[in-house]
Amino acid sequence: MTRLSSRFLAVMAVVGVAIVASLVGGVGVGHASTTFNVQLTPLIAAGSGDPVPQVSLGSQIGYHLFVHNGDTNNTTHVQIIVSVPTGTFKDASDSNCAAAKGDPSTMVCIPPGGTMAAGSDYNVDFRFTAPTTNPNLCPDPENPPPAQVPCITASPSVTIAAKTQGNPGNNGTTVGTGSPVIVFLNSDGATNDTYLRTVDPAAGASGPQNFSAKLPNAIFGPSYGVELGIHNETGTPICPTCLGTDTSLTIPAASTVLEVGNPFYDPTQPPPASPYRPYTWTMSATTVPSFKLLGIYHLEDGSDTAVQILACAVTGGPTPTNPVCYDTLTTKTKGGVQTLTATGRGLENGKITFGS
Repeated sequence: MTRLSSRFLAVMAVVGVAIVASLVGGVGVGHASTTFNVQLTPLIAAGSGDPVPQVSLGSQIGYHLFVHNGDTNNTTHVQIIVSVPTGTFKDASDSNCAAAKGDPSTMVCIPPGGTMAAGSDYNVDFRFTAPTTNPNLCPDPENPPPAQVPCITASPSVTIAAKTQGNPGNNGTTVGTGSPVIVFLNSDGATNDTYLRTVDPAAGASGPQNFSAKLPNAIFGPSYGVELGIHNETGTPICPTCLGTDTSLTIPAASTVLEVGNPFYDPTQPPPASPYRPYTWTMSATTVPSFKLLGIYHLEDGSDTAVQILACAVTGGPTPTNPVCYDTLTTKTKGGVQTLTATGRGLENGKITFGS
């Protein structure tokens, strides 16, 4: 054997050892656990039993993600990913979650230190904004094929970051996936079904009656936010002297003021803390000049009788006895049209309208 051949074989042997070492090292750094449990749950429109069964185009969708590392070893360089095609990442309860670079339809969360210890859990609440136009279509769950309805799908997964795989050009190695979650959407301009956080506003801004609500700067309880639906409706008046238009405000967590976990009322607060953190509302409607405005009427969930609400100045604000009150009430007639406007505060949902 020549001296050149000997040197060549020696070099190749060293390269071979280096390749093996690189491969072994790569596996060790990015331990690819296959026992991740990934569960994604919608916080709004969570099936047919949810009082807010859809989300409006351009409104917010809330989700909760649970990840469990069932492996016997720690897993490093972990990335938790949720992809929502046509959606846009809004915010999350973990500041280590953000939109993927160049892709606002994907959220990437990095657990503390990028590591999930054996047997550990990771939980995060977050929101995506639904598309304003051209959503995807899914089979209509309430009608036979080929009926379809607008929808949006979220898909969760756990990956090992690409940089541990020896090829920075790839997207990493997927080590766990969860079942996709489908949320149905609606495009009715008189309806706004959405998932709100503190100080967020929402409005159903079309029709003969308009209504908007805004959450307080803090809510009671551990919830990341509140699912809320605003439906401006026309139909049978809720009281004999009421307009034939009303707004149905749906807040499942506050169906009544005494609902356990009501985010606006907590009687267990020790003094001097207030047990009240009401939402604020604004309402307007148009009618004929001959309509004699008397006040605001509210129909509580489970009740057949609408009651006239009192001024907040009289009640001192909404209370369990008077869960909805008004701050202002005005009327103005111009060009043969009477415009009614009111503002107020509330602790529960229900139907609300003007009455004479």
